[in-house]
Amino acid sequence: MKKLQNSLLDLATSNIKIFTYLSYLLNTITAIIIIFWLLKKAIPKFENIDLEALVTIVSFFAVTLNQLNRKLFERTEYSPADVLALGYVNNFLLPVITQLKEDGIKNPNLCIYKPNKINELEASNIDVIKADLRNKKYLLQEVKLNLKQARARDILTIQKNENKQIYFDFPNTLLSLLNYIDYKAESKPNTSPDKLKTELGIGLITKFYKKVEELTKEKRIYENIKFCDGDLNLF
Repeated sequence: MKKLQNSLLDLATSNIKIFTYLSYLLNTITAIIIIFWLLKKAIPKFENIDLEALVTIVSFFAVTLNQLNRKLFERTEYSPADVLALGYVNNFLLPVITQLKEDGIKNPNLCIYKPNKINELEASNIDVIKADLRNKKYLLQEVKLNLKQARARDILTIQKNENKQIYFDFPNTLLSLLNYIDYKAESKPNTSPDKLKTELGIGLITKFYKKVEELTKEKRIYENIKFCDGDLNLF
C-alpha cells in the first residue's frame, strides 16, 4: 500500500497541475450530486441512477484525491530540505569520509549537530556550543582536510582523551531555509506567523535529517555518521 501511495505521489508530482484541477473538478461534482441527493431530486438525463450509491462512490474518490493532494503539498512544502540534504551528503559528507579513510583512518566518526531550531546554527549560537564543550573538558581544534573530490575543508575535531577523537560538523546549510520559512509564513493569511514558522522549521529539520540518513545509507557511509543534539553527549 505504501509503495502504491509513493508511486501515485510520484505521478502526481510530475503532473501536479492536472491532479490539482482534477481535485477541484471532482469536489465540485461531488457537491452537486450531494445537493441533488439532499433535495431528493434526480439529475437530468441520469434519472435511473441511485444517487445514494453515487454519492458514496464519488465521495470516496474525492476524499482519496484530496488526501493525495495533501500528501503532495507536504512533499513540495518540505522539498527544499531534500535538496539541501542531497548537496550536503554529496558535496561534504561523502568526500570527507572518503578522504579520511584514504588517509588511513579505518573507521572515522563524524558527528552532525541536530538542532531543535534552525537558528541554533547561527555563528553566535555555535560559539556558545563550542564554549560549552570546552567547559566540559573537550579539546576542540580546526584541521584543514584536502579533498580530492572537492575543495579543501576546515573540519572541527573534538577530543576527550588521546585515544578518542571525533570529527564534528554544524550543518549551517540549513540557515538558507530561514528566508524560505519567512516567505511561506507571510504568504499564508489567517495564520499565526510565529506558530507557522516553528512548525515549518521543525518539519524541514526532520525532513533534512531523514534524507541525510537515507542518502548516507545509499552511499555506505552511514556507520561513520552520528547525530547529536543540545545535550552534547559525544562519548
